[in-house]
Amino acid sequence: MGLVLPPFPDAETVVMTLLEQVAPTVTATPADLTPPLIRVNRVGGSDDRITDFPRVEVACYGLDRAQAWQLAEQCRQVILGSIRSRVDGVLIDDARTDNPPTQVPYATTEDTRRVIGYFRLAWRRPGSFLKD
Repeated sequence: MGLVLPPFPDAETVVMTLLEQVAPTVTATPADLTPPLIRVNRVGGSDDRITDFPRVEVACYGLDRAQAWQLAEQCRQVILGSIRSRVDGVLIDDARTDNPPTQVPYATTEDTRRVIGYFRLAWRRPGSFLKD
């Protein structure tokens, strides 16, 4: 029987905590959306048994185009600046833009706009035999 390893940190929770300094964060877009709002979803990635490399989608909702783009760029810079910082006890080893923010249509009767970016991060599981 093989060794049972501890799970990797929840990517959505880590990124939500990282971005809550920018605006409220969620993992599902609420029916009664009130911008500004950031939705975070893990949409893939890989691991090498030691390091997890989550690919995360960050959707930024703004009252108008300017707010959505400003929010998206703030999120981008916070994520890129997170290298070697701890979030919820997780040491972020690396962070990069996978696909830069892009405006994506959002069906609504209001002028709410959505800008989505994709990011790849890297961190190790808790209790890793590698030193932080």
